[in-house]
Amino acid sequence: MDKNDTTSAAPHSDGQKSKPGSSKDSSASEALPNSIIALRVIESLAQSGGECGVTDLAHALDMPKARVHRHLSALRDNGYVAQDPRNNRYSVGWKLYLLGQQLVNHYDVVSLAKPVMKALRDKVGQTVVISTFTDTGMVVLDFLPGSTELEIVMRAGTRFSFNSVAQGKVAMAFGPPELLERVIAEGLKANTRHTIVEPERLRAEVDLVRRRGWADAPEEVFTGINALSAPVFNADGSLFGALVLTGSIHYLPSTPEKTTVEALLSAASEISGLIGYNPA
Repeated sequence: MDKNDTTSAAPHSDGQKSKPGSSKDSSASEALPNSIIALRVIESLAQSGGECGVTDLAHALDMPKARVHRHLSALRDNGYVAQDPRNNRYSVGWKLYLLGQQLVNHYDVVSLAKPVMKALRDKVGQTVVISTFTDTGMVVLDFLPGSTELEIVMRAGTRFSFNSVAQGKVAMAFGPPELLERVIAEGLKANTRHTIVEPERLRAEVDLVRRRGWADAPEEVFTGINALSAPVFNADGSLFGALVLTGSIHYLPSTPEKTTVEALLSAASEISGLIGYNPA
């Protein structure tokens, strides 16, 4: 067992496992990070299907009431749980509902995009990625590996800084108007010697992306790797995220073939149409 695993009950000398509520269980819960405790509180509320009191939650989580109450208060103050003033019981808050809806929407888009991504991958042979953006960077939602000798693999949930990847440039060009200047104000960090870290260069690059409709990032996040990206739009015209082709600089050179760019733009436009976007 990993020495940091505090969630499993350790056996007593007589072979019996400790019972819930024992000092051994309490010390285990005390060792958990606050973020994990908060998530467990949320999980218990969601699983209850209704309202819960502090005593019920403390019993379900095998934690002191004072600690559970402290987390509930913080979660309530930030909109993640709601408290009924009539009985002081708690339930899942509106912010979690909105997050859940966003997650469902993202994965609905992935399902719609998958056949288009496969067709693009089969046409150009490179890894195809679909990403969305958050306040802090780009997030990979899904990918299909390419068919060349060098296979690029990404995990869903992988995050990248805006200025280091092609899809980040797309977000700054077609996303919220204030995003570019906020990214610059927060500081531009380099992943490789090719990453753009000068504010004026980045502004010029994003302007170019906006004018031509696609972005690239040759060796800007990983040496020897290039990526091309095009925007995917929601039905209301806002930016959902970006479709990406990525591969070795040998197969996806810094000056990409016109047919490759056209295939990417066509696929991104098709996905936008599938989720309701109509530029007309």
